[in-house]
Amino acid sequence: MSQTTLATIPRLIGQVLSIYDIAPEAVFSAAGINISDNAQNRVPMDKMAKLWALAVQETKNNELGLVAATLFQPTYLKSIGMAWLASENLEEGLKRFIASSQLINTDMKIALIERDGPNGEEVLIQYQRQLTTNNKIKAHHCAIELGIGFFLKMFRLVAGKSIPATGVYFTFAIEDNNQAYKDYFQCPVYGNQAVNGISFSKVLLTETLPTHDVELVEMNEMVINKHLAAMDNGETSSQVIKIINELLPLGCPTEEIIAYKLHMSKRTLQRKLSIEKQSFLALLTSVRLMLAKQKLAIKNTSITEITYQLGYSSPSTFARAFKKHTQLSPLEYRSQL
Repeated sequence: MSQTTLATIPRLIGQVLSIYDIAPEAVFSAAGINISDNAQNRVPMDKMAKLWALAVQETKNNELGLVAATLFQPTYLKSIGMAWLASENLEEGLKRFIASSQLINTDMKIALIERDGPNGEEVLIQYQRQLTTNNKIKAHHCAIELGIGFFLKMFRLVAGKSIPATGVYFTFAIEDNNQAYKDYFQCPVYGNQAVNGISFSKVLLTETLPTHDVELVEMNEMVINKHLAAMDNGETSSQVIKIINELLPLGCPTEEIIAYKLHMSKRTLQRKLSIEKQSFLALLTSVRLMLAKQKLAIKNTSITEITYQLGYSSPSTFARAFKKHTQLSPLEYRSQL
């Protein structure tokens, strides 16, 4: 599967170019990206790498990712950003973002590492790429700058106050006394590191947010789940996924019920899914697994509650199904988050 990013992200680069009085259309065209595409569309990562290189060339700013980070707003993440705004605290919103991050960038993998810092317990947000044997695209350093810098901007926007980082780490070289990095991060910044990441005091991440709204979180998570489940699926598969999402809290939907909801026979449904190289069972399993990971990231939701929300008959049934696909029990998976 080719690696892609949500089309709102290149639009952010377009906003950066406008600041430099550079027409975004010509740069996007040279990168092979149609700037007028619907915001739901996705952009291949190889074209994004080219877009960053062209944007740096046009602006003559080698730290353009930091400029993009200063312009970042939650709406660039669509429903994920809005759900983060409404989360109970920064840590919960961060975990919600990580669980849904494939919607933003399929090439992205984020890990949270708790560690002891000089002034108490810290959380390191480690940003890395999901490399495969078929993935040879090299991320532009500006994309990494944005990927790290946006966490700082998002935390400050959501909390409504300054949230200081304790350290920033890049795998690429950084010039000594680089003022752009100092001005933006306002903390020690290290180049030539083993990982890309940014660290914060854990205490700050667990403070209750003024914008916390449970209902708003639930509304946006419904949209997130729909888009995540529909990625890389055909029309019939997307319709099936939508109905599965709607019916799961009422119990596990059967293939017959899905066919009835789509006004077709079970055989016709199987044929249409086969054309899209899918099956009802595969889609049901995929949706359940994706939702399970999202719900397990919110630690005040009990395993029993998650069990019935996903249409399983008992917690033990849910645990066996989850472990079959992740090699971890739900509790073991939750403990690693």
